[in-house]
Amino acid sequence: MDSVETVIVGAGLSGLACASTLEKHKKEYLIVEKSNRIGGRVGSIYENDYIFDVGFQVYNTAYKESSRFLDLKNIDLQLFKPGSIIHDGTKFHMVSDPFRDPKNLFSSLFSSLSSFSDKLKVLLLIFELSNYRIENDISFDMTTLEYLKQRKFSEKFIDLFFSPFFSGIFLEKDLKTSSKFFKYVFSNFSKGMACIPKNGMQKIPDSISNNINKENIFFDHALIKIDRSKILSFSNSIDIKADNIVFTGGSENLIKKKSAEYNSVCNLYFVTDIDIKNGKYIHLFPKDDLINNIAILNKVSSSYSASNNLLSISVLGDFSTSDIPINSIKKRLSNYFGGSESNYDFIKRFDIKRATIIQNKDFFKKRSSFLGEGLIVAGDHTVTGSIEGAVCSGLNASNYIIKR
Repeated sequence: MDSVETVIVGAGLSGLACASTLEKHKKEYLIVEKSNRIGGRVGSIYENDYIFDVGFQVYNTAYKESSRFLDLKNIDLQLFKPGSIIHDGTKFHMVSDPFRDPKNLFSSLFSSLSSFSDKLKVLLLIFELSNYRIENDISFDMTTLEYLKQRKFSEKFIDLFFSPFFSGIFLEKDLKTSSKFFKYVFSNFSKGMACIPKNGMQKIPDSISNNINKENIFFDHALIKIDRSKILSFSNSIDIKADNIVFTGGSENLIKKKSAEYNSVCNLYFVTDIDIKNGKYIHLFPKDDLINNIAILNKVSSSYSASNNLLSISVLGDFSTSDIPINSIKKRLSNYFGGSESNYDFIKRFDIKRATIIQNKDFFKKRSSFLGEGLIVAGDHTVTGSIEGAVCSGLNASNYIIKR
């Protein structure tokens, strides 16, 4: 039986960040991954001259810890325009950031989407949350919707801006997510820019893995059992004994009774030859629309499609056992962007059941990263449901091991 100082179960962002730090400190480790690729929930498929990210995800330039693990020059981040294009059920409105997108200040200020009072409240919120940190927030937690109402935002602005924008991040339409997570996300989007690597989100885990000895990563090994003496048994009849075990991707469920819960999303890709105005903005849609958001990815990075416009469409919920009304979506696209339904071709679908951790009110009271001596849980569910949270959790796990 092989023995090793640390086994990291899972090659997602948290596992990679943990391994990268252990590598830097010359600690012994193995990463054991059940699939055939690194990245976990962050990844891309390269097919027929298109880049399909596995679910619409963005990186944020405000992520400090993550950026330390990445070769930012090499992954070449491509920026979305700050703000959004929002459909109110009848027409599109532009909501831009007046500080970072001043040329659209006039159209944003005079949009009928929000009152002047709402705009002032947004600016005040940006100022108040400029240095927000969840760990320093001792305020009473509540749902995001309760928090926005407490801040006296109008119902119209909540329904047409906050709800579609943050539903696309939380992957739930009712804004039940913790107000503390809302404040964390709002602060990051106020300080940083939403972006994607030039050649797809897969380049984020790829970049972190460049700091790791690839011989220490074993693919197609699913953990099936762990005993009290820290012997791990894998699906291909291999047993490994470890001093430390870092569980990621929910693998701790083998020894922990209660597992994390996730929201789901269906990610659809369409191509079109219709030219779409303001393609560098994320397009948002009302709560009662089937579509939550649309991103025209090749307008942000031309590498995503060499010819036609590539539309990434998010539909919230679990549709893994049911059909999505593709013809209905084509009709919507025709109404939104012009042309006929035949101008929009459906080419790819991802059903992601475990897309984003559910972080309801008081979620941040309940977290624990340690199951016993040398048993550490990593993953975004132990910090915040984000790329930054996943990386920070891996860093926390490695620091625990280094100090043992």
